[in-house]
Amino acid sequence: MSKLPSRSEVKETAGFLGNVVRQARLAWRLLRDRRVPAWIKLIPVGAVIYLISPIDLIPDLIFPGLGELDDLAILLLSAKALVDLSPPDVVRQHLDQIIGRRRTREAGEPPPSEPYIEVPYRVAGSEGDGIPGK
Repeated sequence: MSKLPSRSEVKETAGFLGNVVRQARLAWRLLRDRRVPAWIKLIPVGAVIYLISPIDLIPDLIFPGLGELDDLAILLLSAKALVDLSPPDVVRQHLDQIIGRRRTREAGEPPPSEPYIEVPYRVAGSEGDGIPGK
């Protein structure tokens, strides 16, 4: 019988898959954005043409499994190149929208600090709190 994955392994896998989905959504948004230069958008288009074409770096029929992996690698690398070569402010805006944050600051301003709640606290068991220490 196989061993069940640990909780941390499940979280790590879910985090990886969530990141892949987020990157795919980002790539799709960048492809549709007019602020991204057309030559950058040709990179993923070229990857799709490569997938459709009968020419392959590693032939699928000769090396089953390995041939599909090179296709996947080409797709992922083209999506990464699209993100890396796109204007950083455009990428940041789309990422903020995907994650759910809204950008309200001007360019050049430092990002706002994370929200927090400021409350007074005291340590139980310290002197003067009425709770006997250990």
